[in-house]
Amino acid sequence: MDYGHQQYIDTLNSRKTIVLRALERLERRVTDIPYNQQKWFKWVRQCQDDEENTRENEKKKIKREAALFKRRTKDAQSRMRALRAREDQKRQEAYLDEAYNARLSEEQEAEWDPIEDVIEDERGNYVDLIKHILFMTEAVEDTDAASKPAAASDGSIKEPTSTPLPQSKASKKSKKSKSTPVANGPDAKLPDKAAHDTKSQVRARLRAGVKLKYAEGMHVAGSIDNPRETHEKTAPVPDDEIDQLLQDMGEIKHLLFCRLLLAHAPVLPAAIRASSVDEFLDDKEVTDTDLRDIALKLDAPSLQDVRDACADLGRGNEDDEVYSDSAEETEVDKSAERMKKMGLSGAKPPHRMPDNWAPDRERKITEEKRQRQQEADHLPSFLGEQEPDKAKTVIDFGTFEDEVNSSSKKIRVKVCRRFIYNYPSEKALSRGGWLQFCLIAKNSDLHDAIKLCRHWDEFFHLNILANFQYFPAANWLIWKGDRLRQQLLQLGFIPYMRFELAEEMSENFQTGSRGRDRRAHMISEARNFMCANVKRNDPVSRRFLQYLSMQSNKVIVLIRDAKTSKILCQPPEDQLWLNRHKSGMGRASKNEWTIRAKVGPEFFEKMERMREWHFGFNDYYDVYVWDFEPGQSFSQLYSTVSTALFKANSFSSIKDAYNSAAPILKTITHDRETFRTRDIKPGEDETSLWDVLQRGKPIVFDPNHQPTQFRDGDGQATEELPKRLFYTEADKLEDALLFPEELAGAQKALYSGKNSDLESFADGGIAWDRFVQDLDTDEDTSESESSNGVDEDDDGDEEVDGDDDDDGDDDQWEDESDGDKMSETSPRQSKRHDRPQHERLPPQLCRKHEWEVQPYLSKEEKQDLGILEGWNPPHEYGSNVEAEFWTFMDREKSRVFKRSWYAADLSPGSQEKRHEADVILKQMIDYIDTRTDKFKYFHTLRFLDVHPDSNRRTARDAQDARAMAMLFFPSDFTSSEHGILHKDSLILNQAERTRNPPVRRPCTSNKFQPRSFWEEWDAWKSNHGRYDEYPEEWDCAIRPIIAKLYKAGVLGNAYLAPGDIPGRATAAKNPTGERDIYIDLRQMQEDIVWPKDVQHPPSKEHIRLSARKFAKEHPNARFAALRLWSAAHFWPLMVGHDRRQFQAFTDALDRAWEWNFVPKDMPYSETSMHHSARLRLKPFQKQLGERVVLRRDLFLVMGIDEADLLKYTTATIFAIQTEPWRLEVDLWRSFVNVDMEFLEGLREEWLD
Repeated sequence: MDYGHQQYIDTLNSRKTIVLRALERLERRVTDIPYNQQKWFKWVRQCQDDEENTRENEKKKIKREAALFKRRTKDAQSRMRALRAREDQKRQEAYLDEAYNARLSEEQEAEWDPIEDVIEDERGNYVDLIKHILFMTEAVEDTDAASKPAAASDGSIKEPTSTPLPQSKASKKSKKSKSTPVANGPDAKLPDKAAHDTKSQVRARLRAGVKLKYAEGMHVAGSIDNPRETHEKTAPVPDDEIDQLLQDMGEIKHLLFCRLLLAHAPVLPAAIRASSVDEFLDDKEVTDTDLRDIALKLDAPSLQDVRDACADLGRGNEDDEVYSDSAEETEVDKSAERMKKMGLSGAKPPHRMPDNWAPDRERKITEEKRQRQQEADHLPSFLGEQEPDKAKTVIDFGTFEDEVNSSSKKIRVKVCRRFIYNYPSEKALSRGGWLQFCLIAKNSDLHDAIKLCRHWDEFFHLNILANFQYFPAANWLIWKGDRLRQQLLQLGFIPYMRFELAEEMSENFQTGSRGRDRRAHMISEARNFMCANVKRNDPVSRRFLQYLSMQSNKVIVLIRDAKTSKILCQPPEDQLWLNRHKSGMGRASKNEWTIRAKVGPEFFEKMERMREWHFGFNDYYDVYVWDFEPGQSFSQLYSTVSTALFKANSFSSIKDAYNSAAPILKTITHDRETFRTRDIKPGEDETSLWDVLQRGKPIVFDPNHQPTQFRDGDGQATEELPKRLFYTEADKLEDALLFPEELAGAQKALYSGKNSDLESFADGGIAWDRFVQDLDTDEDTSESESSNGVDEDDDGDEEVDGDDDDDGDDDQWEDESDGDKMSETSPRQSKRHDRPQHERLPPQLCRKHEWEVQPYLSKEEKQDLGILEGWNPPHEYGSNVEAEFWTFMDREKSRVFKRSWYAADLSPGSQEKRHEADVILKQMIDYIDTRTDKFKYFHTLRFLDVHPDSNRRTARDAQDARAMAMLFFPSDFTSSEHGILHKDSLILNQAERTRNPPVRRPCTSNKFQPRSFWEEWDAWKSNHGRYDEYPEEWDCAIRPIIAKLYKAGVLGNAYLAPGDIPGRATAAKNPTGERDIYIDLRQMQEDIVWPKDVQHPPSKEHIRLSARKFAKEHPNARFAALRLWSAAHFWPLMVGHDRRQFQAFTDALDRAWEWNFVPKDMPYSETSMHHSARLRLKPFQKQLGERVVLRRDLFLVMGIDEADLLKYTTATIFAIQTEPWRLEVDLWRSFVNVDMEFLEGLREEWLD
């Protein structure tokens, strides 16, 4: 039975047929459409081209029509202008005719002319104004005195509001008296006399006092610099002092008037001729225009003119002493030019900011000083070249009859009965002069006065007086700001900008990945900062800047010399940011920071625009200091800066905080009745402010007025401030190493910013001229005059900035206790001017010059040179520039590294021993040059298969290696003229030397130190916090050593957060019983993973066991125990930049340091040294074989007999000391050409 299935199947088949036919039609249509489109493509293209041509034609037609329209419009406008001009001319002629007729009618009537009346009266107005300003009259109404002027925005004291002149003839006709009076000049108006105080008004102001204005912030009333009685307003001044002040004010205003006359050439003859001001004002030769100009200048003198007038009051007949730069400063300013001459200022790497930067204001100051000096030396004639409207700083009075006796054009001239110099005073203005200045320029503030100071000492004197309310002026206390700023001002740190909202602006928002939403983050970080100025060429400033730059884990500092515009000290580029932000989806660690603000030229310009005051001199340092960690409280930055200031000033207690102001405070006191700050008069028995400060016991209170509790070195609570905030014995020992020139009484106190030769080399870049000229490390460029960095015309003065030359020394870091300068450079790097080159090297090896070979060579010399026959170098010299460049860089780095290493070796007598070894080795080299076997070292090179032309130092290295080995083999060296003075040296007397083992710090790393070694340190850590003070004995042992290593460049600043610093410095006893620095890096030893090819050093007995085995096989065996040179605290191995953070540590002051070279305390440091020494032997393993046994830094060379030992010893020394020229053999700790019995008798100290 069919249930409809067949019908359903038929329906599906029908639908299938329909679909297939539809698909066929669709396929046919899809094929037709592209075919039809291809047929229509050409036609469509033609249509488009026709439309485009039509549009272009329409555009041209429209442009032609527009041009035609413009020409017609222009012609029409020209005609209209001509018509209007003719009409205007007709109206003007009619108006002039009418005015002419009216004038004729007025002349006929002979009526009063107001212009003539005003001209007749204006001279009296000028004279009256000048006399009023000069305190020569008291004619000022009380009603006029009520209007007080305001200070001008440009810093001048121009305050008047002009009023029209009154009508002089009231009896004239009313219609004529209403005419407007004529002004003085084209647009000038006569100033108001009420803008200037009379004597009575000044007296009333001083008697009543003025209300003081303070800056925003915290202020403490009741302190010695801010008594409660004078907190709101200034104290009254006694009448007798007011009389003297008014008398001086009148004299100063007269001197100001005379100085204005000096600058006004037309009236100068009349001013010199007049015996008083009245006589000058009555002189008819002085025109009304001249009086008007003088009155306007006297009404609104510049603050500079007022300051010069105040200085003129006490000048007398004494010549000025100009504050000029010292010879030391001039020397430093030429340091960059000298480095360039030395060939050491090569192309530098791209910096994050320019090496020099100066705002336009400072460049203008420098230019003005230069122009003033030129004007002083070549004065123009004031009658011929000086412009009447521009006052010169120095006025010339022409030539004199006594030209021979007149050596200078700076003279005194009598103007209106007063003697005045023809140039402004360059001396510092006295405190009395500044007191008069603030009274005359009553609306000025200290910001205006600062710009007028001649130098830093004058400014600092003014700063202290203003902070102690010496000046009775309303605005001068705004300068000292809040209490925190005031304390910095008293210490010589002058902030002009600060940012303290980092804690509020820093935020960190992150979401986890366990919720429904994606991981997201939004992080903002900000740093507090301060911009300030400190005195230049000052020992305190130099110490302060040095201390600040050494606290890189707390603050970051950038220092700019305003005088030379050089940036002396700057941090790494990644630490320049001040505000940064990151936000987005995903992990925050995978997102990049967006820098919103950073320190750089744009930041400098912004700070210059925002600061409220500027110096008028450039003898200061610009200091930018900001937090290392973002989001910190501003108090931490302030505390770090103030602590550095305390230590730089050598303050030992809180009372010493006023020492820098002591010379000023000892001369002022508080009035017993009014508490006004005044001078102590001569012979007066008064208690000075300094005496008051030294009384009693200082106590620090918290905001709740409770004594602040601190913890001493033993963890006990005390009210005394921690000792580490003040200058301690450890600071004294540290300063003796950082600034040794201060102990010698040197006057130089300039901060160079270069902490070591190594830093100078790193910042100096590549000396391309040395590379291009193919110079060796001990040679100079052709432009250099000497090897010690001194020019011929410098009279032997050393540089302060330091340079990279071998003997050039940084004056900041020169240590006179380091022995002779010869010890700084190895004989392998010393110049050998006393030996002709052709006596040492064959002609094949002389690449730079052509020398003739001596015609008479011995048979032995010919045989030695014959070894070079047929021996071709591996490559032609200079063919591989890249390889030559890296070889050159190795030589340059080895020179700088060794200078740092030698300076940082703190082993007893290390400098003297090294000097002695260098002298003996040099004498041995000279001695060998006199022998017939001078060319034997070529056999060593042939044995090692190293061609002499491999690099320029190869032959010399082989010669030095042979000379070093020959010291211990039979020869008549000690009986020759070269070695007779050294026959008793312990270097050559090895048996005697074994009886005096070296007194050195053990080389044991943290990993292999016994547990008992750390017991004292671990016990102290368990009872004290991270920031507790170290015992004084520890501090005195640690910090001088750190200073020495830092000065030499072995240690550097570590820019790391406290949590990222693995090590801490401690002081443990060495074998001699004295405490030495040790670095606790134990937490790092578990994280060290060595590559598979690194071998650990064998045991101590490995050396003796190997020697015994060899001696057993060879009865006449001889041995050499060669010890690598190393300093007491580090190995001569460089630490990569990316690995230095793992050897960083903090000291007693919680300052962070990083090692530039491998410290011996580093876990497994023995393995590092052993691996590096093994790499020196690896290229010559085939030649040396088993004849050389290595343990850490000790090479045991074994020979069958003396001749065999000499061969292998020379080869081993060459392998150690050749390229890259960083390792050297220490002759004082090496024993060569000894037998087995000698080795067996050596104490453990020699083989450890």
